[in-house]
Amino acid sequence: MNAAVLLSACVAILQLAMAVLFIAVARAPGWRQARTFALIATSAAAYSAGNIGASWHPMADPIRRVLATVSYVAAGIFAAGWLVFAFGGSDGRVREMPRWARALALASLGGAAISITTLQLSSDTWVDITVDWATLHYRFPAPNPLGSAITYVYLFVVVCVCMDLWRPRPAGERTWEYRVGFSIFFLATAVEVLITNGVLRFFFVADVGFLAVVIPMAAATVRRFIADARRLSSLSTQLTMEVELRTQERDEAHHAWIEAERQASLGRLAAGVGHEINNPLAYLRLNLELMGEWGRDHAAPTELLESVESALDGADRIRRVVDALRASTRPGAGVFSPVSLEEVTQSALRVAAHQLRGVAIDVDLSDAPTVLGDEPRLVQAMVNLLLNASQSVRQRWTNADESQAAPRIRVQVATDREGRAALTVADNGAGISREELRRLMQPYFSTRGGAEGIGFGLFLARGVFEQHGGVVDVESNPGTGTQVRVRLPSALERQASALQPLQPLAASVGGGRHTIEAAGDAGETAARGASVAH
Repeated sequence: MNAAVLLSACVAILQLAMAVLFIAVARAPGWRQARTFALIATSAAAYSAGNIGASWHPMADPIRRVLATVSYVAAGIFAAGWLVFAFGGSDGRVREMPRWARALALASLGGAAISITTLQLSSDTWVDITVDWATLHYRFPAPNPLGSAITYVYLFVVVCVCMDLWRPRPAGERTWEYRVGFSIFFLATAVEVLITNGVLRFFFVADVGFLAVVIPMAAATVRRFIADARRLSSLSTQLTMEVELRTQERDEAHHAWIEAERQASLGRLAAGVGHEINNPLAYLRLNLELMGEWGRDHAAPTELLESVESALDGADRIRRVVDALRASTRPGAGVFSPVSLEEVTQSALRVAAHQLRGVAIDVDLSDAPTVLGDEPRLVQAMVNLLLNASQSVRQRWTNADESQAAPRIRVQVATDREGRAALTVADNGAGISREELRRLMQPYFSTRGGAEGIGFGLFLARGVFEQHGGVVDVESNPGTGTQVRVRLPSALERQASALQPLQPLAASVGGGRHTIEAAGDAGETAARGASVAH
């Protein structure tokens, strides 16, 4: 077996492998053009296999004649396939080809059909070419005038394809590989013409020319495959993110629905509780008023009259608490007017005084802007913060050593850097963990087991701050205490922003950070109270 046979066999096998690859790729959606590639590669492989008959010495002449016929037929199919590739659109469809291109394709296939009959070959004339320096001998049947005409048709088809490849293309469309391939193809064809006319003694290199025009198709297929794979990966990532986003939205909607159910239940509970409390509260207040009138008419001791007035004030606050409980389930409820946080703090300290006994209270009431709000409800929210701070420090110091620092609560009213009113309640109590902080404002959640707390006070405080556009910054470390800083917009800012909520601050727990917004989801956002849920 000589070098020419090896060249033709290797090229045929390589092109056949590419044809198999194109057939497999053509099964994928959007890869219809790969069918045309498979046809071109298969016909090129058949042509190279037919060339083996011209260079293999032991082969009998009848077999040489059959293989020569295979080469003619393969060349016709090859030329028609390139017409479909060049003029059949992106999907290689025959119906998209111009009429003249379809006519040329039919002529090329007609030449292939005629070649099957071997009418293009002389019956008794053979061409023998010897390449002495390479010890090669080629023998093939000579074509007759019909064979020459068929060859010219094939060459004309290839020229039309080349003209299409050299026309201006849209930006980004790569055709230089095909231009290089066809340049090599024409060079190889010219070499064979010179060899057959006795001008040049060299290898038949038509196989290399056919391979040169098939390789760009394989390169384009691989390039497009990589691009599609990247696009698929990008779409997969995008789809995954979209699914995660939709899942998050679904979960948020589910949580919102649960919170709406909670609010509805609390509304029904508040209505029932309010009805049951207001009835006995009405005659309690009436009796207290009668006692006060009697005391004034009969010159009762001043201490007694003050106690009656204090009891009346307590009864009024019970009514307001009930009203606040109802209003917490109805966003926007309540009458808003300019309120001083200093006065709110002083009122809250008076209300909670008897429950703060034994705890050192440091009060710092600086100038703060007036806020727009409902004074009784703000007082009640402040009372909840104070009571939770008190319970936290008492919990820590119940069994503490007397040498340790005394339980202490710091209350401060000031103006922050943005000009908003800031209210701070800090304690040196037990503190709260990160996990408990995330659930602190949920109704019925309490850090104290048993009957000590029902987890309702801070939930009500959350509702108050929501309706006042407030935000809260909570810092808590287990074992060292908790600081709760409430920020409320000034009355002017609140009016200018049409009662829109502020942007959220961040709460830090043990060095971590957790976003808290008082005007957000009821299950996750709220004004954080002191270190233990009431």
